[in-house]
Amino acid sequence: MNHTQSPNQDHDLRGLSRRNLLRGSVTLGLATLVGAALPWQSVLAAAPSDTDFVALSSFLVSRPVNPVLAARYYKALDKRAPNFSTNVIALQQLIAAQGYKHVDEYLAQASDTSLKATATSIVSAWYLGIVGEPVDAELIAYSQAMMYQPTHGILIIPTYGGGPATWGAKPVIKQDTSL
Repeated sequence: MNHTQSPNQDHDLRGLSRRNLLRGSVTLGLATLVGAALPWQSVLAAAPSDTDFVALSSFLVSRPVNPVLAARYYKALDKRAPNFSTNVIALQQLIAAQGYKHVDEYLAQASDTSLKATATSIVSAWYLGIVGEPVDAELIAYSQAMMYQPTHGILIIPTYGGGPATWGAKPVIKQDTSL
C-alpha cells in the first residue's frame, strides 16, 4: 500500500496548524467580546416572554387571559410605546418583589407614573379590545373584549365597530349626467 501524501493532503494539514488554530481562537474571542458589548443583546435579554406577559395581564385584569390575544396586545402596545418592554419587566419585578396578590394592592401603592401608565394601557387594551388612540387605533379583539364579559349571555354584543356614529363619512354619489 502506498502511504505517500498527495499535495492536497499536505495543504489540508497545514490549514490545521497551531498558528491558524491560535488565530481562529483569538478571532472568536474578540468577536465574543465585541458581541457582548453591543446594546442589542441587552435589549433581547430584556424582552419579556409570552408567558411573562400572559401572567402580568392575568394579574392586572384579575382573570385568566387568552395567550394568542396576549401576544397580539403585546405587539401592538410595544409598537406604540418605546419603553413598553422595559416597563413590563420592571412592573413584573415590582409586583414579585412586593408580593402583591391582587391588582388593587398594586394600585394602592403605585408611585411610579410610568409603570402605572403601562399597567393602565394593558388593562385598557384587554377591556376595550383596542390599542391606541382613535387616530391610530388597532382593533385586536372585538367580541372577546373584556368589557362584554359582565353581560355575557344577557346582552348581545353590539354589531357596530367602535360605538354608535363611528362609521366613516358618507360616500359621495356621482350623478350620471349622460342620461
